[in-house]
Amino acid sequence: MNTDHNIKSRSITKKIVLTIFIVCLSSMLVAGLIIVTTVNKRFTENEKEILNQTAQSISSKAKVFFERYIAIVEQMAQDKNIQSFMINAQGRSTLTETEGFLTVAETTDATQKSDSEIILTAYIAEDDYYLASTEVISAEGYDVTSKEYYKAVTENKVWITEPYVDAITGGIVITISAPVNADGSTIGLTAVDIAIDKLTTMVDEYELGDTGYFSLLTNNNTIAAHKDSGNLLKSIDEVELSNNIVESVKKRDSNVKEYIYNNETYFGSCVEIGDTGWQVLSSLPSSELKTNTNRLILTIVTIFIILLISMLMTILAVVRRVTKPIRKITEITNKLAAGELDVNIDVHSNDEIGELAESIKSLTIRLKEYIVYIGENVEVLDKMADGNLDMVFKNDYEGEFAKLKEALLNVSETLKDTIGKIKDSSNLINMNAEQVSAGAQTLAQGTTEQASAIEELSAEINEIYATIVQNAKNAENAGSKALETSKEVEQGNIQMKEMLSAMDEISNSSSEIGKIIKVIDDIAFQTNILALNAAVEAARAGSAGKGFAVVADEVGNLAGKSAEAAKQTTALIENSIKAINNGTMLAGRTGKSLAEIVNKTNETNELIDEIVKASSRQTVSVNQIKGGIEQISSVVQENASTAESSAANSEELSGQAQLLNDLVNHFKI
Repeated sequence: MNTDHNIKSRSITKKIVLTIFIVCLSSMLVAGLIIVTTVNKRFTENEKEILNQTAQSISSKAKVFFERYIAIVEQMAQDKNIQSFMINAQGRSTLTETEGFLTVAETTDATQKSDSEIILTAYIAEDDYYLASTEVISAEGYDVTSKEYYKAVTENKVWITEPYVDAITGGIVITISAPVNADGSTIGLTAVDIAIDKLTTMVDEYELGDTGYFSLLTNNNTIAAHKDSGNLLKSIDEVELSNNIVESVKKRDSNVKEYIYNNETYFGSCVEIGDTGWQVLSSLPSSELKTNTNRLILTIVTIFIILLISMLMTILAVVRRVTKPIRKITEITNKLAAGELDVNIDVHSNDEIGELAESIKSLTIRLKEYIVYIGENVEVLDKMADGNLDMVFKNDYEGEFAKLKEALLNVSETLKDTIGKIKDSSNLINMNAEQVSAGAQTLAQGTTEQASAIEELSAEINEIYATIVQNAKNAENAGSKALETSKEVEQGNIQMKEMLSAMDEISNSSSEIGKIIKVIDDIAFQTNILALNAAVEAARAGSAGKGFAVVADEVGNLAGKSAEAAKQTTALIENSIKAINNGTMLAGRTGKSLAEIVNKTNETNELIDEIVKASSRQTVSVNQIKGGIEQISSVVQENASTAESSAANSEELSGQAQLLNDLVNHFKI
């Protein structure tokens, strides 16, 4: 028991130490994080500023380098002797004969020799020649305008060419050219070819940390100096640089950026070299830029760890000193918990722990008085366990035990009343259970009979349903037949109307034929009169008119025959017209009869359709009745099953009520 309390005491000590330590650790971590973040930010910005200033320094030196040789070229362009010579020269063929040739040649030669380590050639040039000395003159047909340095003339400003490899020395060379202006026009150029070895050496040797370096970029972003010789004279787009630094170079952005080269992280910036368009690109490995920062952060972290360890040891010592009296009090409470009330409390303290010790001492005295109360309560509870609910207390109780006594008496009275009511209720339950069981048996028998009757009713409904369904089908078939008959009658009526129309057309045609025959009859009559007139004239003519008389006679015969035929045809047509009129009257009557038949057939069809609809509604209604009877049958069967189950449960309830009655009789109330 003591061991468990010691473990708990140590656990409290650990909790106090851990809580204080966590609070302090959190505060220190927040402070450390702020310090580390601030230091990292400030140191990184400082390193970037140093990096940028270093690049600016190289840029300044490179600017001085370029300015020196730009000044030389411009000084040559402003030389009056050179200007006069170029004005007077009329092409390459006249150079040696032009006044001032030796002076100009000596000037260019002296310019080259003044800084022979850097200036490879100094010369003047126009469209078709260049002149470097008395012995160095361009070959015939040489086209100066095709050279890049000729842009000094076309652009009318100092021009620095892209670097190229010199054919003689094999070194990297650039040409600086300046326009020669006279009388308000550009007449040619002066130029120097300079080796940039000294410039690239100056850039390469400039220290940037331990492993950092600088690169020299031309106006067109060609690499003129780089630590990797394989990158020389390549465009910046052709080397393995990340896009952000490439864009920075193209935009002439001088801010320090973090970028990637050959899968390694660098910090660097681009700084322009005066007005030349050239740039210096600085490159310092990220690890080296952050070396000092990382060292300082490591120092801060080490100091924090030492402080945390010291703080933890201090807190642990203080907490142990504070919790020592608590451990003594814990030992005393462990003895009290074990039932040992004769204990001596020797904890002396003027703080809250001393007050706790005095309180425990008073508690011990009070506990001794409570033992008597506990014994009597245990005796009373044992009697209750044996079924004796009639409680009797001999001692007078004080404090919380008085409440306990009153509570036990209340429990006794409550149990007496409750058990008495349970006993009465169990008797009533037993009686009612028997009645419920009998009623359930009767209900089960009745529901069984109902189920049988409903099954017979369901069978009758099924037969009625089948009959109605068959009637609906027959009515539907009759409706279909009537509909077909109606359609046939309507078709006959339509044909009869067509026949009447045709007969009317025949009657009209007969009338027209009659008119034509009347015309023929008139023609025959006129022909007959004409024949008579011809015969009269033939008789007057005598023997000369005999032939004409024969013809007139034949014409008269023909007219008579035509008139007779017209009469016969007229009679036939009149008879035909009478027959057609009679047929039209009969056909009209037949059409009216057919129309009446169609109307009656439609009425019959509507009646049959109503019969079909009524049969369908009867089918639905009978089907619903059938479903309702089936549902009633299911419910009745379920009721029968429930009634049988209720009867069985009632018998079981009666047995449980008797068992409950036996248990209640065990108590003395």
